[in-house]
Amino acid sequence: PLPPLRRAAMAAGMPKRWAWSFLTEGIAFRAGRLYETFWNSQSNVKYTVLFLYPGALFWVRWRAETKYKYNVFVADKAVEPPEPTHRFGKYFKWKNGSTYYFKAMDTVKDLKETVYGGADKVPKSVRVGCYGRMMEDSDNLALAVRTFCKRDPKLVLWEEDAAQA
Repeated sequence: PLPPLRRAAMAAGMPKRWAWSFLTEGIAFRAGRLYETFWNSQSNVKYTVLFLYPGALFWVRWRAETKYKYNVFVADKAVEPPEPTHRFGKYFKWKNGSTYYFKAMDTVKDLKETVYGGADKVPKSVRVGCYGRMMEDSDNLALAVRTFCKRDPKLVLWEEDAAQA
């Protein structure tokens, strides 16, 4: 074994910095600078970065993973959904191509009820289809779109004359 004095002299000769230590030092410096910048920033910026952006990204991602998007068009003026009666109804009136999101197990009947705002408001003669094919109310919406619409989720609502009689 080496005497203690000699051991101390050898330890003094060891380098304090290594060839790649600039990486860890740089990361530590940047992390510290980021923390200080964040801590001293305005609170509106701070909470927007912390909550609003991640929340919006999470919500969009969650909706994309759990629901299917459909564009709904109305072919006949007679079956166009009524204008909402609330204060801002004129801003939310019906527009062709409106987007609706539905879960995988929803039916065509659920689509009609959502578009018209309730089961009691759906006209009896309204039909849903795409590419010239008509869907039944009991059909699963996702499967019907996949089968009838060539995976193109543009649905058309129209008034069927035979159903009125």
